[in-house]
Amino acid sequence: MNPAFGSNDVQVINKGNDGGTVYQKVNINHSVNIATFNIYSGAHSSNAIFGYGHGIIAYHMPYKKICVVSKVNRETFPTLNQPEDMINNQRDLNFLHQSHGISCNYVRNLAVLGVPIQATREGLSTYWATECD
Repeated sequence: MNPAFGSNDVQVINKGNDGGTVYQKVNINHSVNIATFNIYSGAHSSNAIFGYGHGIIAYHMPYKKICVVSKVNRETFPTLNQPEDMINNQRDLNFLHQSHGISCNYVRNLAVLGVPIQATREGLSTYWATECD
């Protein structure tokens, strides 16, 4: 990964909960402060976008036809460089395993999400979530 080019891609292969293979592609783009995690696992493929500029996380689940967004807790959430370092050093990305409670309320003001997240949630019902303690 070379941050001088602004965007870095890494492929990670893991075992899924059912023992099958799950392919993940991580893209970290320093020039626009976005990290994207694409998870390819057949019918349950999904992606997460960390929009550091707007402080928003979006989890896009096309198989459920929803998108869930949450504000980043900047005190506990890793910086843009931490996932890149963990991948380069083949360490577990456990910081991604955070619990969130999903509200029943739709996101009404999509402008607060930022353009990259707005683009990925197009056509999906989008809900707010909050981090659980």
